[in-house]
Amino acid sequence: MPRGTGRASYSIAAVSKLTGVSCHALRAWERRYGFPVPGRSESGHRRYSPEQVAQLRQLIGLVDSGRSIGDLIGEHQAGKLACPDVEEAGPDEILEWPPVVAHLLAGEMAQAEAKLDALADRLSDWEMIERVIGPALVDIGERWFRGESQVFQERPATSALLGRLGRMLERARLANPAPRRTTLVGAVQGDHHEGGVLMVCLALELAGWRAIPMGVDLPVEEYRKAVEAWRPDALALSFVLSRNINKRFLELSNIPGVPVFVGGRSIVNHQGLARRYGLIPLTGTLRESTERLAEEVEAWAKPSASGMVLA
Repeated sequence: MPRGTGRASYSIAAVSKLTGVSCHALRAWERRYGFPVPGRSESGHRRYSPEQVAQLRQLIGLVDSGRSIGDLIGEHQAGKLACPDVEEAGPDEILEWPPVVAHLLAGEMAQAEAKLDALADRLSDWEMIERVIGPALVDIGERWFRGESQVFQERPATSALLGRLGRMLERARLANPAPRRTTLVGAVQGDHHEGGVLMVCLALELAGWRAIPMGVDLPVEEYRKAVEAWRPDALALSFVLSRNINKRFLELSNIPGVPVFVGGRSIVNHQGLARRYGLIPLTGTLRESTERLAEEVEAWAKPSASGMVLA
C-alpha cells in the first residue's frame, strides 16, 4: 500500500486550507493521476492522512518553483521523490487539536482551555494558529455542516476558540508598539466567519504590522469609506463563502489608492477571477500569505523611476 493511504484524518476542505490546493484540484488529481487517494469516513466523505498532507505540501512547493504537477506526481509514485518526514513537515502536530474539539463539543470547557494552555506553553503563536486553532475551527464547522454535531455544540465551541484568538491578538498588539504599516482586515457583507479575520489580524501583528479588525458582514462601501478616511497601507478581506462573489469583487475593484487582498477558503477556487478584478489573491498557509501581503505592499508603495508612487 502506498504511503499515505492508511489512517485518514483530514477532510478535503481541511486539506485545501492546509495546503492551498483547491478541493476541485484535489478531486481532479485523484481522477487523473491516482493521487492523492484518500480514505473514506463511514458516511463516505474523503479523509486524508498526515502523510498525504505533508506530501502535498512538498509537491506544491516544487510546483511553485516552476515544475508541472503531473510530472511531480509521476516522480512521487515512482519513488523518485523522497517522502517528507511528517514530524518535520508539521501536519502530525496538527493532530493535537482533535482532543480540544472533543472537549469543546462535549461541553467540557475547562478541560478544553487546559489543553489549549498546555499547547500554548510549548508552541509559538504562529504554531497555535496554524496547527491548533485554525484546523479546530474548520473541523467544528464541518461537523456541524455534515450534521455530525448540533448548533448548541458548535456555537460555544467556536466562541471559545474565537475568545482564545482575541486574547492572543491583544497580547500581540501590546508587544508590537511601533508597527511598520497598517492593514484593515474584515469580511464582506453576507460572510459571518470571524475566525479567519482574527487569525489574519494576529498574523499581521506577529509580523510587525498593525491590523485593524473591521469585523464581519460589512458592506464594501464601508471599507471604501474607511480606506478614504484612514489611508491604510492595505485592505485584506477573508472570503469563506463565495455567494455574490462577482458582485463583491466588482465593488472591491472600485476602491482606489490601496492594494486589496482577498483570502480564505473560497479564494482558492476563484484566484483567476480575483486577478481579473485587480485584486490580489492570497492562498497557501497563513504565514505564506502574510509574507506575500508584505512583499506586495512594499512593491505597491515603491516609488517609480519618475518619483511617483506606484498605486
